[in-house]
Parts: sequence; C-alpha cells; structure tokens
Amino acid sequence: AVELLASNKEKLRSFGAVNLLALEEYEVAAEREKFLNEQLADLTTAKNELKSTITRINQTARQLFNETFEKVRKNFQKLFVELFNGGEADISLVDPDDPLESHIDITARPGGKKLLPITILSGGERALTAISLLFSLYLVKPSPFCILDEIDAPLDDANCHRFLTIIRNFSSQTQFI
Repeated sequence: AVELLASNKEKLRSFGAVNLLALEEYEVAAEREKFLNEQLADLTTAKNELKSTITRINQTARQLFNETFEKVRKNFQKLFVELFNGGEADISLVDPDDPLESHIDITARPGGKKLLPITILSGGERALTAISLLFSLYLVKPSPFCILDEIDAPLDDANCHRFLTIIRNFSSQTQFI
C-alpha cells in the first residue's frame, strides 16, 4: 500500500489533499456512535420504566385516596350530626376524575338551616364543622396525641359542651393537649 501511494503521489496531488487517517477517524467515530446509541437505548429504557412506575404509583395513590376519602366522608357525616344534634354535612371532590389534584367542597346544614357552603356558616358553625372534619380524619388514622390551640375560641357555651363530649369520646385513644 505504501509503494502504491508513493507511485501515485502525483495522481493524489491532482485530487487535492487526502486524509490518510480517515479510516482511523472513521473507526473512532463509529465506536463513539455505538457507545452513544447504547447510552440512548439505556436512557430510553429507563425513561419508559420510570413512566410505568409513576403510572403505577398514581393508580395506587388514587385508589388509596378514594378509599380513605370515602371513610372520612362517612365519619364526617356521622360526627357532624353528633356535634350539631342533627343536620347534615358532606364533602365532595370538585374534580372526581382527578382526585389527587382536586379541590374538596365542604357543605353543611346545621339542623333547621339550608345546605350551604362552609363559607356562609357562622364562625361557631364553621369551627364545629372543621372539628367534625378533623376528628373524621382521626377516626381513619388515629394519633396517640393531639395539640389543639384555641380550637374552642369561636364556640358558645352550648357548642363548647358538644365539643368537650367529642374530646371525651376520643380521649380513650388520643391524649389531648
């Protein structure tokens, strides 16, 4: 090959400069391309596995959320009636198709009133509704202790007694501060 190149040196000059290292450069570039393609395949596989994992996690989270939400909802409806000596209350998802991102609507009707959004209730009624919801969560996932800071402040005497009844009922499972 060297003799052929030397003898045809003049012919090669007529074509311009020839890169004698082109074959080596091609092999290096081919190796690099192979390496990068393997890396791309690994990244694509990892991306697909990650998407699959996220989908499974979201499905599990959605299922667990819906189950817990229904338990809290039933507890809330029951505790609200206990605290208000009647009436009705409910919680619902604004967007049931996307429960993990949905806002939650709270509606309440103390005995003798219309079913209203919580924002229209009096301060004491809102506090008792919130207490109902808080303790509804506790019924699903009890805690060994609970710190309450002036939770009874907006309550009048009658509502404060109802609140204390709920505290007494829960105090067998939870220590209140």
